[in-house]
Amino acid sequence: MQQDVMVFGMNSMFAVRQFLPEVLAMAAERGFRVVVVAPPATGSGDGAPDGLPGVEIRHVRLKREISLLADLRALWEIWAVLRSIRPAVTDMSTPKMALLGGIAGWLAGVPHRIYTLRGLRYETTRSWKRPLLWACEWIACRCAHHVICISRSVRDLVLEDRIAPVGKTVLLGDKVSEGITIPQRVRDGGLTSAMLRSRLRIPDTAPVIGFVGRLTRDKGIPELAEAFRLLRRSGREVYLLLLGAFEAGDPVPSETVEWLRADDHVRWPGFVSYPGSFYGLMDVFVFPTHREGLGKVLLEAAAAGKPVVSTYTNGVVDVVLDGITGLLVPKGDSEALARATECLLDDPEMAGRMGRSARALVEQQFDNSIYLARLGHMLGAMAQPDSVAAEPV
Repeated sequence: MQQDVMVFGMNSMFAVRQFLPEVLAMAAERGFRVVVVAPPATGSGDGAPDGLPGVEIRHVRLKREISLLADLRALWEIWAVLRSIRPAVTDMSTPKMALLGGIAGWLAGVPHRIYTLRGLRYETTRSWKRPLLWACEWIACRCAHHVICISRSVRDLVLEDRIAPVGKTVLLGDKVSEGITIPQRVRDGGLTSAMLRSRLRIPDTAPVIGFVGRLTRDKGIPELAEAFRLLRRSGREVYLLLLGAFEAGDPVPSETVEWLRADDHVRWPGFVSYPGSFYGLMDVFVFPTHREGLGKVLLEAAAAGKPVVSTYTNGVVDVVLDGITGLLVPKGDSEALARATECLLDDPEMAGRMGRSARALVEQQFDNSIYLARLGHMLGAMAQPDSVAAEPV
């Protein structure tokens, strides 16, 4: 009996490493021949997933930003891969791969096509790019049989903006379609907070606010820098810990980057593949994002028992309970961000209570095994003999 093939597509091997290892393992355990389609690794942390020797990697040339000729070439390459291996199911994710992979899957006649929608880039885009990105999302959803929305608030926006009909959208849980593994894997050598403080030259008693993620404008880095300035001007000996890399696609203003690199109370280790121990160093996790699908770093911080300061943003509101597991402020408001962070730094009892509540919430509602089982059931149903999806609309 021929083994069913399942193809996962993403914009980068970094995204594959961040989001797919457990999904790939689950699909392999279900009996699928698992293939990943993504561009080749280009930088730190961009290698193939660890511990998955049975997963096949097919590299295609794909640029994250819009480039007509390069995108047409990538479309042809993805189509050629799909035609050669004839998958039963494709699961495309991240915007560019969802668009091109969706079109390629439709042209190749893949019988079951999934789009795992992790966020909507047009939310924070202005000028001519906004309607173009909306149209790209509409086409990606049109080419898919099922659109798995990563969170309830993202699904609500998909329906509100008429990107996909309600009957096509899927939410694997009540609030989200993905969680984290508990306890989290320790892959950073088990560094203690004392060891990290010494390594990063942070005094033993100094409070630390932390951020993990892409260092871009839409993650709120300019507001984070301004809020930190306000905290420092008030006389606090607080330190800011940034884990992540600056990106050219949505750049932080150069003057902000220069200030962050020069300030003697900012610590920037760069990109860290497994930041588990670093959360233990933080007194407050601050995540002033403008646009989110789910924000898994918020779940990671919660699993580490840390209170969160974040924004009223899609994805965030599904995983942070304002006043219970953290504090939410309007996006783009540096002063509100500083006040909320100050409130938690000044009230360790409240911060500790919120951190414990956050840990309990992750354990109760965001254990990834729940969502993997539901996704596995969905894939298993597709693999049944004579299972053919209706053509998408």
